[in-house]
Amino acid sequence: MGTTDVRAGSVPEAGARPGRGRRTGCLAVVIVAVLALVGGLVSGVLMIVGHMPGDSMDTVWETPTDPAAAEHGNGSWVVGDVLVRSRFDAVTGYGVRTGKQHWEYVPPGRSEICSTSDPADSVLLLVHGENVTDAQGGGCADVTALDLKTGKELWSGSRKASAKATAGGPVSGAVAAGGGLAVVLDTWTDGEGEVVADGRRAIRAVDLRTGGRRWTATVPEDCRPSDVGASERRVVAVLSCGKEGRSELTAAVLDPATGALLHNEPLDARRPVASSSFRTALVSVDPLVVSVRPPYDDRAGTGAFFVFGADGRRTSRIENSGEHGKIVADKPSKVAVDGERLYAVAEFRKSSTSSRAVAVDLATGRLVWQANPGRGDAVALTVHDGKVTVLQQDRGSFTERLYVLDGATGEERDDRTFSVNVDQEDGWLGGFFDRDGLLIVSRYDTAGPGRPFVVYERW
Repeated sequence: MGTTDVRAGSVPEAGARPGRGRRTGCLAVVIVAVLALVGGLVSGVLMIVGHMPGDSMDTVWETPTDPAAAEHGNGSWVVGDVLVRSRFDAVTGYGVRTGKQHWEYVPPGRSEICSTSDPADSVLLLVHGENVTDAQGGGCADVTALDLKTGKELWSGSRKASAKATAGGPVSGAVAAGGGLAVVLDTWTDGEGEVVADGRRAIRAVDLRTGGRRWTATVPEDCRPSDVGASERRVVAVLSCGKEGRSELTAAVLDPATGALLHNEPLDARRPVASSSFRTALVSVDPLVVSVRPPYDDRAGTGAFFVFGADGRRTSRIENSGEHGKIVADKPSKVAVDGERLYAVAEFRKSSTSSRAVAVDLATGRLVWQANPGRGDAVALTVHDGKVTVLQQDRGSFTERLYVLDGATGEERDDRTFSVNVDQEDGWLGGFFDRDGLLIVSRYDTAGPGRPFVVYERW
């Protein structure tokens, strides 16, 4: 019998039809394409609504809304693992990661909180008093040191320079904490606004934790202070010097150990800055940066920042309006300083007004970089560990994104989308912090209600 040679594939399987393998392969390709399309659409939607893993910001916790706030006494800070919020009626501490309220401090009697220092060594200084809006009353006469770890009062005292002096209404820069000192700006006017006899000795320092007396400074003749600040290396004061009608603003540096006057430089030696024409603010103590702007004009582009070196001499003047655009100088969440640069939200105009983050060199006053990621407007910024975190609102969709930029170059390091609206929902954005992977937004609203804190995480 002969042998039949049967090779693999030469005899079709039972039931098999020609072309079935090709059709199965085509079907698989179609399924993969559909899945890819669906996946792309889902990814696009997730990106738009802020739920794309690796690209998103999600809410960790938020505090309940507060009633309307007064204009004075408002502030917020991150101190270790505690978020601190101050407003006219109380100071409250929350756990950073849990949102749990740890403590609340309410000033005694009918006192209102007029203003605060920035914290130092976990201590916050409060200026408070009764009849805050009544110039003939006690006004903002009392100072209290608050331990922010426990919410307990450390000490309390008066900021009146003499028995005939009046404390007046709320004023920023009346107290400062730093270098183990509480620096207090005592009242220097009487009920009619006249300078009292000891007006030249209106700056005094006490121990930050005990309130024990350290020193009282003497400012130059015909000068009186309007803002004070303190750090480990210096105590500073903005002074108004000169006769009535010809007074100008100067920056004084005091020895933190003795209160002795080391330097007193005009903000601008060539063009005197008139005391009566500007409001002042100490943006930074070390390095020393003083902001001035007209008292009744909150628009950007009016005023300037004056920068001073370690020797107390002025190094540069940064105009609010320049090649960087118009710096929005009246909101604390829009201006920040590190050791070398001023960072700010600045407006610029093409077909319409937009805003972006900019960096200006403190030593020269020159623009270092300007960033305008995407098509949105910068809303707020904060600086931490050499990085600039920028909150931006897209113009078309009104959704918000988070950009992290290199502080030295402006180069983009991270880009995230929020799943909820950040700035428009609860009113004025007062504080903006980027700490340990968490983004912290604080706000208050004079019309109310406002939400003190909302905390987001990257995911």
